[in-house]
Amino acid sequence: MAIPANEPPMQLGGHLEKSRQNLQAWLHSANSGTTTFAVTRWWQSCWKWWVLDVTRSDQPQRINGGAEFIRKAGMVALYRPNLRFEEWQKEGGSAHESWILFTASGPMLRALNALTNPHGYCLFEDPESIAPQRIGQISRELFSRQSGFEWRAQAVFLDLLAVVATAKPTAPHLHVIRTTQEIPVKPDLQSKVEKHIRSRIAEVLTVEDLARHAGLGLSTFAHTYRKLSGETPYQTIVRLKMEAAKRLLQQDGLSVKETAARLGFSTEFQFSRCFKRMEGRSPTAHVRAMTEKGGTGPVVSNQEK
Repeated sequence: MAIPANEPPMQLGGHLEKSRQNLQAWLHSANSGTTTFAVTRWWQSCWKWWVLDVTRSDQPQRINGGAEFIRKAGMVALYRPNLRFEEWQKEGGSAHESWILFTASGPMLRALNALTNPHGYCLFEDPESIAPQRIGQISRELFSRQSGFEWRAQAVFLDLLAVVATAKPTAPHLHVIRTTQEIPVKPDLQSKVEKHIRSRIAEVLTVEDLARHAGLGLSTFAHTYRKLSGETPYQTIVRLKMEAAKRLLQQDGLSVKETAARLGFSTEFQFSRCFKRMEGRSPTAHVRAMTEKGGTGPVVSNQEK
């Protein structure tokens, strides 16, 4: 395809070799939710498909008749077709699990077989919670069955398989999965994020907004930011809004209603509830206490909602 004369030349591009043009992986089903157990037993599974699953709680498990071990919460497991594995279920207990069943052939099958050699399974650490997020997204698409759902589900499924197939080994049968976007640690990430939040303090900000500003994928940004700052991006948004709220209330003498509007809250009630959750008292009570201690600014007269 010729590039028009008035268009800049392409800077990035490439092609796929024939061996990589058909990865041949098909999603069969996906489920995500909480199961409550009716009886105490070892529950045995043996599927004719590949299985990738993750649980949010510690779970006793046996694989192919082997010794019992505790699979830690958040650990992802990949099982080959026709592999027998057992999970301990206790009457009245419950587990939140997410899993997909799928088939594979060609290059993808070879990659999965390499991961699960020689015993037919592999476990993955998932510090960014990639698997439950992706499987949850696939499950929602299959449940909604809205126009185009099968393509969206398959796209997320292939994205998940790409992350799994390129997982890094850390021990026998154990790998770690991360997003394909490898980034160096950015020590100034927190300061840049906080500066961006302050510059848009009057807006309704989301974690997605911050990730886009940082030029990172959502899960990579959230994981990296928390590792650097010790708090989630959402907690930073709320903290900085509350710091601004105290200045507006105490120093500028704004009412609770005016402060809520200035900081992007939809209602005075929503702002007051958020303020009380963070500070342990209502905005009005906070200003009154600061004034009694000799702080600046008038007492806010609005009645607490």
